[in-house]
Amino acid sequence: MEWVYETYGEEVYADLYKHEKTIREWCEKVGLNLNAKQQKTLVSPEIWYKGKNLLDTAAKLMHVIGADEYNNFNAFREKVDAELKSMRARLSATEKNAILNAVSWYDPTAEKVIKGTVKLTGERLEALLEHLGCQESQLADYGYFPTGKKGEYLEYETESDLRDTENVPLKENIHNYFLREVKPHVAEAWINMDATKIGYEISFNKYFYRHQPLRSIEEVSNDILALEAESDGLIQEILNLA
Repeated sequence: MEWVYETYGEEVYADLYKHEKTIREWCEKVGLNLNAKQQKTLVSPEIWYKGKNLLDTAAKLMHVIGADEYNNFNAFREKVDAELKSMRARLSATEKNAILNAVSWYDPTAEKVIKGTVKLTGERLEALLEHLGCQESQLADYGYFPTGKKGEYLEYETESDLRDTENVPLKENIHNYFLREVKPHVAEAWINMDATKIGYEISFNKYFYRHQPLRSIEEVSNDILALEAESDGLIQEILNLA
């Protein structure tokens, strides 16, 4: 899209279809293998207007909010939401996140990013505890952090680059393993039981591989010399046997 805009300028909002062949050829030339749907999207005025609207909205936000850095993403997001509301900007969640992601980055010293709060009482709490296989006092190890209000828990956003997996022995309790092997090293970690998979790791070499002993040097030499007869003495000359 950057190349298309640099090449055709304001035409991207009017009539790119007449340049579709040239654009497709350029994409192929630089190794961009776009399918038919992507090619049509690239020349669609509606898509370009949508991008322009998003960029204009981001520029207005920056003009109002400024370029100060925030160590608390929650406060920054609230300010953005308030300004979008006052501007009566209609952005989808994906579009708003595109703006937020463009101006934010991971900082281990920053405040935790709150995903939301959930109410866990009665049958809902019992169902969750049964699903997780834990007690209410252990919910923080599964990503539900008590706020101090009865039945209210905080959930935090995860940083995808910090996600990790562990191979837990089948007969061992996952929570016990977590407390022993993970928690002491990453105090803020929690278990995502919905991403947990139970399976088996099979060593194919251990159970299916059958060792084949190497051929003796005599056998290999005889094969080489047999080929020698078919190669007019080249192998013998290479092996200095002449």
